[in-house]
Amino acid sequence: MTTTTRTATSAAATTITPTKDDTKNEKRKIRGLIFDMDGTLTVPNLDFNEMMRRLGCKTNNILKEVDEFDEERRKRSYEIIAEMEVEALKSMKAMPGAVKLAKLLDEMNVPRGLVTRNVKTSVDHFHNVAWKDGETDTLMKAFHPVCSREFTPYKPAPDSLLHICKVWGVDPSEVMMVGDSPKDDVVAGNRAGCVTVLIDVEDTNRSYDIDALEGEHIPHFIVPRIEEISHLLEFHFEVIGDGVGETNR
Repeated sequence: MTTTTRTATSAAATTITPTKDDTKNEKRKIRGLIFDMDGTLTVPNLDFNEMMRRLGCKTNNILKEVDEFDEERRKRSYEIIAEMEVEALKSMKAMPGAVKLAKLLDEMNVPRGLVTRNVKTSVDHFHNVAWKDGETDTLMKAFHPVCSREFTPYKPAPDSLLHICKVWGVDPSEVMMVGDSPKDDVVAGNRAGCVTVLIDVEDTNRSYDIDALEGEHIPHFIVPRIEEISHLLEFHFEVIGDGVGETNR
């Protein structure tokens, strides 16, 4: 992957610095978007610092650490994780702007998939409870395909993204990966060969320094809010709505 440059967009004006990959006159094609869930499609409501404390994890790569525990400790750790995730479901809400972007993609016949390190039951709750159109109070069409924690290896391995691209029959270079984690979402997207977009919301308790990102952690684009992706697609890409991977609720 070529070196990328930090980029940003704003509602008032789109000020995006192209990467080396995007300096050609011909716009790069996009045929599908893959989204992270927690902190991207949903408002963050899980206290990962508390989870780390309860599990005794030394890094914020919780699942990797837990998988390296001995069997008894690993079993108990996953029970704690499940307990905290179930509690978080009670206050799960869709991220402002996420529904609007999804409706735009649906109108354009562009497929949208979901990759998360959360469990399938949380994804089901999201689709069946939180994923609503506020204007009509009706559930939105589900994301498809979905790769949850049960799909291994999970992010930052690119396997789940490559799986979705294969289901769609689309080359990864024509797919955009959108997430709020440089170490998971961006790395997975870069390894898969996708266009990577980091949602970097200001005034949040992020676990990284945006100006210190290096190597695989550097995304192609950085946006402050999920709704800004519509500007990104409009001005910097040729969006092709093939309807690949389309599904009905």
